[in-house]
Amino acid sequence: MASTDRSCGGHTVSVRRTLARNTAFNAAGRLWEALANLVLAAYIVSQLGLPVYGLWSLVSVFTGYVALLDFGVGSGYAKYIAEHAARGERDRLSHVVSTGLLFYLLLGVVLVVTGWACVDGLIALAARLSPERMAAFAEEGLVDDVRFLLRGALLLFSVSNCIAAFSALQTGLQRMGITNVISFVASILKVAATILFLELGHGVRGLLYANGAVLLFFGTASVLVAFHLAPGLRISVSCVRRETMGRLFSYGWRTQVSKLSNLITFQTDKLIILVASRWLGLSGVYVVLDRIGAYRLGEELASKMRQAPALLLSAVIPAASDLDARGDEERLRRLYLLSSKYVAAVTVPLVAIFAGCAGMLIRTWMGEEPGLDVAAWTLRILVVGYLANIIPGAGVSVALGKGRPDVQMKAGIIAMVSNLTLTVVLMLTLGFYGVPLATAASMFLSCAWFIRAMRAVSGVGPGELVRVSLVWPIVAALPGLVVCIAGDWLSAGFVGRGPNAIMAMVCGGAFSISYLVLIRFTPFLDAFDVDFLANVLHLRRVPGFGLWSRRAARD
Repeated sequence: MASTDRSCGGHTVSVRRTLARNTAFNAAGRLWEALANLVLAAYIVSQLGLPVYGLWSLVSVFTGYVALLDFGVGSGYAKYIAEHAARGERDRLSHVVSTGLLFYLLLGVVLVVTGWACVDGLIALAARLSPERMAAFAEEGLVDDVRFLLRGALLLFSVSNCIAAFSALQTGLQRMGITNVISFVASILKVAATILFLELGHGVRGLLYANGAVLLFFGTASVLVAFHLAPGLRISVSCVRRETMGRLFSYGWRTQVSKLSNLITFQTDKLIILVASRWLGLSGVYVVLDRIGAYRLGEELASKMRQAPALLLSAVIPAASDLDARGDEERLRRLYLLSSKYVAAVTVPLVAIFAGCAGMLIRTWMGEEPGLDVAAWTLRILVVGYLANIIPGAGVSVALGKGRPDVQMKAGIIAMVSNLTLTVVLMLTLGFYGVPLATAASMFLSCAWFIRAMRAVSGVGPGELVRVSLVWPIVAALPGLVVCIAGDWLSAGFVGRGPNAIMAMVCGGAFSISYLVLIRFTPFLDAFDVDFLANVLHLRRVPGFGLWSRRAARD
């Protein structure tokens, strides 16, 4: 690998710098967003309680399934905008945005008009299927809140789809700095609006009001920025093209299987807990919602862990599309290997820390809220599964950039079918924790198939990918994992955020030192990697980097 990686031309250096710059912007934006959301979640639970938090989390499941009705048209925005920009086809940028906007305007009208009445029908159907459950919801005054939340979420979802055509220009033109500035301001507004509406006593409806305020700002900013980045952009019915719609549809419908798979993998668990609560031994509305809320806490923290390495991939699709447009197959192969290698170097230690320190992290985050053991075990199980979900990410980005969404689609089918099958089997045999275990197992099955299928797309086989990206980070992480598990066990009786936070920092620090020292003495990093880290990511400015990387540079 080292010999091929060093043979970089000027264009590869440009791609490397673009990826590094966009990754830096994404890192700052995602880090802030993750911290803001975690603080906000703790505040929401403290104000509304874990059951109401569970109810709110079910709304995202509803909008997720509604999102399947768009045939994935918006998923092709970034790819085709990047391709047209690389070829200097400015008029076609207007075709993509105008065509997508008209489609989602019409779809939004249909969804809101028909969905408004369908919400009542959905509630009536639930009442017929489970009269006792719906009677309990009505007794607690939750039915009106559910109706309001579902209709409001439907409206906001339709508006956000229309905005996506404009915001995609930032991604397609690889201007992640602007994207993250907008997201940074939006996250501040979300925190402020949520606190305001909850303090005013709006309850769970206040969360929807806050999302509406954020969407208004984000939409306005995205439209203004779109015209700034593409001065010749025209939004007109005359710019709508059947050919463009056909390309977006042809590309997008195949990604719907992956979207459905992600929905089942990352969202439907909460719905399953609600529907199968009797088989799980849960009775009473608030008991069920409390368990869903606890599951959501573990899932939320696991998803924040997942975002850290995933941000390394957010700039890969436009770059891959650019390389594919130039027919640069060898550099795409190197892009796949290098991206997978760096993602694994970050993902493996993060998974080990979050799994080993799960109890401490949950208690530091939520304090003395009830149900934290459920959240901690959910976190432990899901982060291990997320390792298998994150590692193929570079391959997914490259495959999408090459116009091969069918690979992701087939992997999604495997994940979806195995998830549903394993959920039934493990839930009936193991109970509640069979739900997250099934999710984790399905990710590993899908991952194994995907990295094998990518041989035909990228020329990189499973053995090479595992050898280059995974083996040495796992070896380097094992000693630190033992330290984290021991610390989590010793801190089980700690009360309060402070003691748990101190113990978590001690274990995390010990893990980091151990991991960095051990990875330095493995063959994982070569001179090319050191040059990338030092001169492209500018880590040479970090004190001690030169000493740490000296051995790899010699290799």
